[in-house]
Amino acid sequence: MKLIIATAATAILAASPAFAAEDSGFYVGAGLGNFSADSQSIVNGRDFDGSDFGFKVFGGYKFMPYLAVEGEYIDGGEPDDNFDSGTDQVRIAIGISGFVGSAVGILPIGENFDVFAKLGFIYWDADGSLKLRDEGDLVTKTSIGEDGTDFAWAVGGTWNFTDTLGVRAEYQGFEISEFNSVDFASASIIWSF
Repeated sequence: MKLIIATAATAILAASPAFAAEDSGFYVGAGLGNFSADSQSIVNGRDFDGSDFGFKVFGGYKFMPYLAVEGEYIDGGEPDDNFDSGTDQVRIAIGISGFVGSAVGILPIGENFDVFAKLGFIYWDADGSLKLRDEGDLVTKTSIGEDGTDFAWAVGGTWNFTDTLGVRAEYQGFEISEFNSVDFASASIIWSF
């Protein structure tokens, strides 16, 4: 709710003539990268630490050279981890996806490059499986599912080849309560119009 109020207030301010700027408008993009998650004491005190190939699509509106709002969908693939737990072999796989809404602060550096920071929230969904294989090769499989809303942040930079086409490098962190850390390092193509 706070994000909606902050976004509405920003939109009202940005729409006023005092805040009008030439460098404003919509943008869209897509990116690929490494999505990782870790958590402590998943099974018998063992830690989970996995990563996978992830992707995202996003769009936003730049109100002025220094401020934008952005929405994105992220799919983190299915990070997994394997370990021995006494007499059992354990495989844990967790797929995390979600929608992120953020306010974006931008600092232009020269004509073609800018750095940015994002603050917002992720509305996430995690589906996972826990597979135990004992000495007799008996397999027990358990499925899990969780969802929630948590804090999200990011830092990165954008190199603009033209007025409409650029590339973005970004590191995102998600403060998902069930994990010690969840992050996504990605490279994206961005198109402004």
